[in-house]
Amino acid sequence: MSSQQPGPAQAPKKSPWTPRRIILGVVFLYALIVVIANRNQVAVNFVFFKTEASLFVVLLLAIALGFVVGWLFDDLRDRRKRRSQAD
Repeated sequence: MSSQQPGPAQAPKKSPWTPRRIILGVVFLYALIVVIANRNQVAVNFVFFKTEASLFVVLLLAIALGFVVGWLFDDLRDRRKRRSQAD
C-alpha cells in the first residue's frame, strides 16, 4: 500500500508545438531555401531610386517586410477586438 496523499490537481503540460508554430517553422524553412537558392544580382526599383542588389538580400527584405506588416495588422485586429468587447 502506498501512503501517498492526493495533492492538488496539476494541469497537464501543454506542448510548445502548436499547429501555428509548426506551419510558421515550415514556411520559414521554405523561405530560407528559396533565399539561399537565389543569389544572382538583380535590378531593384524602389520607386525613388534604382539599384542592383543580390536577390538573396531582396528576398530577405521582402520576407521581413511581410512579417512586419502581418504583425502590425494582427496587432490592429486585436485592438479592434478588445475595443468592441469593451463596448
